[in-house]
Amino acid sequence: MKKEVEIAIRRNQQILVRNTSGQTVTGFPERSADSSILSLRTVQGSVWIPFDEVEHVTRLLTIRSHHMDIMQLV
Repeated sequence: MKKEVEIAIRRNQQILVRNTSGQTVTGFPERSADSSILSLRTVQGSVWIPFDEVEHVTRLLTIRSHHMDIMQLV
């Protein structure tokens, strides 16, 4: 889980996080001085989630197609 967060930080990818109570939050992970806390930048502001409450992390990927970029330029 922490490995996926680290990859998302390096690649500036958004993640979806589900906590142990089933709630989800989406945002961009940020480095934190406390390694036991997941820090997320969301549209509502910063959120801090203890890693022991994180049940699942999903990285959200943006897929860009060269073909689609050309079509948008036309």
